[in-house]
Amino acid sequence: MVVPKAKVPDVLQLYHSGCSGSHLGVKRTLLKIRERFYWVHCRDDVDDWCRKCTSCAAVKGPQIRSRGALKLYNVGAPWERIAIDVAGPFPESESGNKYFMVVMDYFTKWPEVFAIPNQEASTVADKLVHEIFCRFGVPLEIHSDRGRNFESQIFQETCRVMGTHKTRTTSYHPQSDGMVERFNQTLERYLAKVVEKRQRDWDKHIEPFLLSYRSPVHESTSVTPAFANFGRELRLPADLITGIPPDAPCSITDYANDLRNKINDIYEHVIQTGQQTSQKMKTRYDRKMNSKGFDEDSLVWLHNPARSKGKSPKLQAK
Repeated sequence: MVVPKAKVPDVLQLYHSGCSGSHLGVKRTLLKIRERFYWVHCRDDVDDWCRKCTSCAAVKGPQIRSRGALKLYNVGAPWERIAIDVAGPFPESESGNKYFMVVMDYFTKWPEVFAIPNQEASTVADKLVHEIFCRFGVPLEIHSDRGRNFESQIFQETCRVMGTHKTRTTSYHPQSDGMVERFNQTLERYLAKVVEKRQRDWDKHIEPFLLSYRSPVHESTSVTPAFANFGRELRLPADLITGIPPDAPCSITDYANDLRNKINDIYEHVIQTGQQTSQKMKTRYDRKMNSKGFDEDSLVWLHNPARSKGKSPKLQAK
């Protein structure tokens, strides 16, 4: 039977969405229709109908995770832009701490970690002001996830008063805070190796870890975080045993002049190396790009893997 164009939607509704279709895929829907009907561009219409079926899309979820082009952000000076995050909860330590707060500089990759009893906005803001701003100066920009403590009025007002711009990760996309998230994983793996059986001494191992993390060369800058931050390397406990060549004696003025020239060279090197590393990472990342992007005001599906309690996960929309 040849179907008039005006009746095509009725046929598609009946043989895909209705009781005769049961929301089967394109191939099976097309076979059933072709056994009974004919119209021009039948396959294209069936494919388009099944693809736009909201019930099918909601239950199946994304078959291929879309991936857009990687956006780069290159900083030009130490403590110009920092990332902040809170990890936990962990077993309450003997000092009463349950979380650790991480602050990391995007330029030097220098990390600071503070064990804290809670993740309230007032606690986080107090640590940020007294332990970061008062020691390293106020950054131009602070980047965080969308945690309630970072989005709170207290934290926002602290940033406003101190004159720093607050940015946040994209919704449902914590990878845009990848530097600090990766650091958290490294620290947590280390703590899992060294804590006692009761796991109540985890906060005592943070500072030794930081000494070890700050002293080796960072792959994205090709210098150590300590050298990028201070213009000199850290003296490690092992150096007291093996010994290191002493610096030539000089006056404070000569040392300051040499340090100034050295730091300028360090900054140029870190900027150049960072840009090269970022571009290589972008090239690798964009090879798997499969998203054409979206226009403003476009309607999109939101993949939500969370499941409602009391309902079968297999019978819920994705």
